Amino acid sequence: MNLQGLLEPRSVAIAGASADPSKLSGMILGFLSRSGFQGRVYPINPRYETIADMPCYPSVEALPEAVDLLVCVVPIAAAFDSIEAAARRGVRFCVLMTGGFGEGRSGDEGRARLARLQDLCRETGMHVVGPNTVGMVNFRKRLPLTFADWYGRDTGQRGGVAIVTHSGSVGGLIFSSLQLNRIGVDYWIGLGNEATLETADFIAHFSADPDIHTIICYMEGIRDGRKFIAAAEAARRTGKRIVVLKAGEYPDSVRSTIAHTARHPTDRDVYAGVFRQLGVIQVVSLSELSYVMTLLTSVGDRLGPRVGIISASGGACSVIADHVIQAGLELPELPPALQQTLDRGIPVYGSSSNPVDLSADVVARGEILGHTLAALREDDSINVWMLFGRPIIDRYYPMLIEFVNATGKAMVVCCGVPLAPDVHAALAEHGIAVLLDPELCLRALARIACRPAEEPVPAPPLPARTADARAVHGRQAGELLARHGLDVSASAVPWLRVEIARDRDFGPVIMANWLPAYRVGTHRVVRALPATGADLLALVDDLGEQLQEWPAEPVDIEDALATVVRAYEQSPGVHGLGVEFGGADGRVAVCAAFRRQTQAG
Repeated sequence: MNLQGLLEPRSVAIAGASADPSKLSGMILGFLSRSGFQGRVYPINPRYETIADMPCYPSVEALPEAVDLLVCVVPIAAAFDSIEAAARRGVRFCVLMTGGFGEGRSGDEGRARLARLQDLCRETGMHVVGPNTVGMVNFRKRLPLTFADWYGRDTGQRGGVAIVTHSGSVGGLIFSSLQLNRIGVDYWIGLGNEATLETADFIAHFSADPDIHTIICYMEGIRDGRKFIAAAEAARRTGKRIVVLKAGEYPDSVRSTIAHTARHPTDRDVYAGVFRQLGVIQVVSLSELSYVMTLLTSVGDRLGPRVGIISASGGACSVIADHVIQAGLELPELPPALQQTLDRGIPVYGSSSNPVDLSADVVARGEILGHTLAALREDDSINVWMLFGRPIIDRYYPMLIEFVNATGKAMVVCCGVPLAPDVHAALAEHGIAVLLDPELCLRALARIACRPAEEPVPAPPLPARTADARAVHGRQAGELLARHGLDVSASAVPWLRVEIARDRDFGPVIMANWLPAYRVGTHRVVRALPATGADLLALVDDLGEQLQEWPAEPVDIEDALATVVRAYEQSPGVHGLGVEFGGADGRVAVCAAFRRQTQAG
């Protein structure tokens, strides 16, 4: 979908414009009139002849042209008439700030309004951002169509980031956090209740923009999961990163997403599995998002799971080492030859194994750090080095800059307390990420480093299901899988449950989880179908991370999962199936006694 008329309009009309700067519609016009926007602006309000030295028109019909974009800020009773008049004149895009279209307590009346609006859009070809949106901003074109107060605090930092958000407030916090961390933003889109335009439409658009490198999404659910998958795959093919903060992860918190955007998202295991499959970086808090973006902006794609730690404090080394393991990252011991080299410059009461404890002597003896950095230049056993401790950073930051410039290695400094602005700026300018909290830094690093390393070959599309397709479990599922080469056993002790079901948001998914005797935690591992061999191998890896102990008999889980998927793909009369696997004489066997216990959302 071509969104140029929305994001780069030549002409904009504001229905409900006001000369009162304290009103929302007055704020919008005020921001726009002061922004330097080069297009034509038409205020609409029958109460005024002029606003801000611009002619004001009584209605959409009275405009001198069919504008590219209508901004609608009129009360709910008059909103539809303004939108319909614009659509009939050929206006193709609308930013609808008015609420009451199914969200909150608008109930059946609001849902009826939304349906009527969607019918109009289908008939006329109009596309709507909103309803109930705070607006949007194209910073490149100086186009602020918003009443959000954070826009007034814009520092002017531009960069290849687009923010797409279901919440104006949360989106504003994301924007302000990025600016605080010296990260520029080009676009900010408040989606509201997604009458027609949704997250996937903007991901697809920004995937084709050569100047955008990262798309940040705050979402409370996905309207069309298959459309999202296609857009995320397009982003991955063009090298764009997608970072998602998703709300509504728990049954009690879903009440808020239903009230806010009328979203009823399916469970978090499904979203987490699909995001992981697509290489989407999912974060769980605004702080984590800020750390992820700082790492991506400073260090980029040089990040990996093998972490090296350098500090002047043995205690800090021990604490951070725990954080590395808790984050699911690796803390490899340095090669013996490298340790011997390090030992020649580190006091005997320090350590060279990883973490590298330089001892407190380094505060007064910079040659200890210099010797260490020189020894690390040719070593490739570590993906990213973390240096902790403000005294070292303050005194020796030029050494760190020279090390990174000379080697191209990834480095993060964690200081616990803020650095002097000039030191922070110098490090960031040379690609060294500066962060305060090492535990949060490592969690953010894990979010990035655990993405799939390569783009998989697309899987062929799934054959369509027949109208009378049914779900099969137990004996029927066993018979189906037996025809595809799997053994069925009445005596095998079950340890793995696998289901294929139709998820409400994403369509067909495969879900797997260990039975309680073998697992740590309760999460299911999920992938959307169709799935490639690489997807299934990654699913097996994720299952392995949840194991408390392996089943007694080693078996080929990947082959069993591939057989389940193949049986489903080749059975158009089956829309879902469920089995439990156990071991039988060293082979995978289908447990004949399985009864369905799980389902997709």
